[in-house]
Amino acid sequence: MVIAVEGTKSFSDYDIFMRAMGIALSNNTESEITIWSAGPHTINSFTAAFCNSSENFLKQKGFKIKFSKAPTFWVADNLSYVDYFAFFSAPKESLSRLAQQAELLESCELGIFRY
Repeated sequence: MVIAVEGTKSFSDYDIFMRAMGIALSNNTESEITIWSAGPHTINSFTAAFCNSSENFLKQKGFKIKFSKAPTFWVADNLSYVDYFAFFSAPKESLSRLAQQAELLESCELGIFRY
């Protein structure tokens, strides 16, 4: 399973991020989970913290988790491999170009998380 995450600079709620990761993983049937983080810095930090804190638990359940930071253009080029795309922002901010692309793909489920 490939999960891509992206957000805006104004997003800073780790609890919402954790809930989103739980939702993303709830439909997982594969043993390998790859998370691509397209930034900004806060989202990258949240993703790294989530992967580090859940690695042992997921390993016990038979899952392998892998995290990597990726530039937006690279994620856009490889969006067809993404199973779940999570976008994080403040309530009235618009979707990024990458999130709009993910919305158009039938193979990719889009989760929008605003607070």
